[in-house]
Amino acid sequence: MQKNQQQNNSATDRAKKRKAGFQNRVIAFFSAMVVGFTLLYLRIGLLGQSGGLLQAAQQQRRYTLTVSESRKAIYDCNNLPLTDTYSELVYAILPLAENQIAVLDSVPSSRREEVETLLSNGKPFLLYGAGELEAPGIVRFDVPVRTAVPQLAAHIVGYLDDAGSGVCGIEKNYDEFLRENSSQTQIVYQLDALGHGIAGIEPEIREGGGSSAGVVLTIDAEIQRVVEEIGSRMLQKGAIVVMDPYTGEIRASASFPGYTLDTLADAIQDEENTPMINRAFLPYSVGSTFKVVTASAALEQGLSIQETYECVGQIDVSGQIIRCHKRSGHGEMDMTDALMKSCNPYFINLGLQVGGSSLLQMAVRFGFGEALPFCTGLSAEAGTLPPESEMINPAAVANLSFGQGKLSATPVQICRMMAAACNGGLLVTPRLVLGTTRDGKTVAEDAAVPAQQILSEEISAQLQSMLIQCVMVEPDQKALPTLVTAGGKTATAQTGRFDEEGEEYEHGWFSGFFPAETPEYVVTVLSEDSGFGGETAAPVFAAVADAIASIQS
Repeated sequence: MQKNQQQNNSATDRAKKRKAGFQNRVIAFFSAMVVGFTLLYLRIGLLGQSGGLLQAAQQQRRYTLTVSESRKAIYDCNNLPLTDTYSELVYAILPLAENQIAVLDSVPSSRREEVETLLSNGKPFLLYGAGELEAPGIVRFDVPVRTAVPQLAAHIVGYLDDAGSGVCGIEKNYDEFLRENSSQTQIVYQLDALGHGIAGIEPEIREGGGSSAGVVLTIDAEIQRVVEEIGSRMLQKGAIVVMDPYTGEIRASASFPGYTLDTLADAIQDEENTPMINRAFLPYSVGSTFKVVTASAALEQGLSIQETYECVGQIDVSGQIIRCHKRSGHGEMDMTDALMKSCNPYFINLGLQVGGSSLLQMAVRFGFGEALPFCTGLSAEAGTLPPESEMINPAAVANLSFGQGKLSATPVQICRMMAAACNGGLLVTPRLVLGTTRDGKTVAEDAAVPAQQILSEEISAQLQSMLIQCVMVEPDQKALPTLVTAGGKTATAQTGRFDEEGEEYEHGWFSGFFPAETPEYVVTVLSEDSGFGGETAAPVFAAVADAIASIQS
């Protein structure tokens, strides 16, 4: 009995100990939970006071619209901008009940559905192409337009893609420099939890700093403008190049037809007129403008400008009959008469006397067959010359003598040739880029290539005199300006391509200079596939010369 009582007491003690241990564990767990939650609470409080998290939270409630991004300018030779020449209205819209009607009324009916969707989303947006607009929640910006419509010197300047990168022209080839240190104009809104703009909180406007830095071209905007106006009126396809005969600086370069940014898709697909190509930098069959080179080679070999030859309307070259454009013949004439009348048999006879090798070497000295780089990635093509091996063939020499056969050149190259004929015999290197500027005023000029003396001053003076007579003396010259004297040469170049009726396509050319005795400009006109240069290209030269003379009077 006593033993059982002792066993019961022992069991009770064990039970009490177990209960006490459990209670202690519960108390310890509860205490740990309290401590843990207290620490967590304190941590959350500390985090809540963190400036970094507060900034992050604010950033999540901000919404930024980039209104515009600056890019360095492209200037003409007088530091006049060729890009960003006008502005367009851009509105930053915070959708509000008070401005929806005004916004919708500012856009054409064709765009209302699109704008209604933007308004219903409640998120701020940019509105382009709207009329005058004034209402609550609307901020107006005058944003420079990079590429004008139409853009002056479009084939030279180029344009940008949707990402703001240059696609062609100077925009592409100076893209890295033009993008350097660009800045943005932005507007920053506060949004609510639903991502909608909050009325009553003024947005933050961050103005991008403008820059006067840029690329400076040799183009003269005023001359370029008149050249483009005349060419678009008088040429269906072709090119006009205006150059300083002493420096090679290109004052205007235009290709026709042109293109505009708003019709870019159509222009790219237009395979018939190919408005995207720059015809001023592409090679074409040359024709009689090359007679300047043939005359130069003859004069250098000691032949006189009084050298006579009787044109009977054709010439036999090793059994091949080559006809003059005047089938009845020009009769006896000297070099000046032959250049004025553009007599092919005379110059074929002259070329055969000079010899094929000497004639080809003179062409090379004038820069034919040489590409003309203006900057990295932008150049006028080299054109073609017949190989030296063919110059033992009298027919090949005959063809080259009057600018036919395996000869092609760009309008820029023809300008270069004409410059040497009237500037004392100097072969200049055509330039399109003067250099760069940091302030829009002073130019860090690229190094110019020194001119080469390829003809004596005496021979150049003789060429200049003959070319003046081609314009000022030859009757019924459509190249003759009314406001200034001039010299120059027409050409009608065969192409070897024929229309559906079997008529050969021919390029019309005129290259000349003015004023006659003291040339300031050389102008070359190409009228592609249009026929006689005297009818198609010469009048364009006269119009350009008069327009430039008017500008400078």
